[in-house]
Amino acid sequence: MTRIPTALPQLRRGRHRRKRHGVCLMEYTSILAGEPFSDHPRCTDPVLATVARTVNDYISDEARQPLVVLASDLTTLSAAGPEVGYDLARRCLLTALPYASVERRYVITVGLLGLDRAAQGQSRGWDAALLDLDSELALGPCSHDLDEAAAMLRRHRVSPGEYVRRGLPVAIEAAVSSIAQNAPQADRILAGLLTDCMSDVSRATATAKVPSAICAASSDTSATNQPST
Repeated sequence: MTRIPTALPQLRRGRHRRKRHGVCLMEYTSILAGEPFSDHPRCTDPVLATVARTVNDYISDEARQPLVVLASDLTTLSAAGPEVGYDLARRCLLTALPYASVERRYVITVGLLGLDRAAQGQSRGWDAALLDLDSELALGPCSHDLDEAAAMLRRHRVSPGEYVRRGLPVAIEAAVSSIAQNAPQADRILAGLLTDCMSDVSRATATAKVPSAICAASSDTSATNQPST
């Protein structure tokens, strides 16, 4: 039986070697899930866990503590697949874009283009047809950044797998840090971003568990489907 702590912990920034040194949101999630103490518990979608760790680290000390109530739900939001992971990262980048400084806006634009390229299974080059519609609409006023980011991507080859392993966490951190540093009411936006990402994974995993109409019909054991005698 999983042992549930009787008191809510104090959440802290960063990764911790031992529980007595404090816990971050995902470390507390690992405790609730009965997994080995870690900020990478297997019970949570890996991209969602990246968002949770990053929000935990950049949100203010006062706003961090209420996040602890999300840990229970995070134990149930398992891997939702690569498409959902791309969607979560895109949500983070698009949320951050209006608040980004000039320098950080270029980084976020590169992140969006790289994400959209990887989501299409491409490793090299750049073509406007790869751009997701939401990305295209958001980047419309940033044509100069878009041109420079596209030129940079044409020079660098990154496989989709490598982008997920290395580029995607960097993109999420760039987005979250931009919100934390520049957005009015940054704590509210960051908390909302995390809960929105959790909802995205919840919907995706719930949809995956719903059988198709054909499967449902084939498994129907009602009297109307019983062979006549």
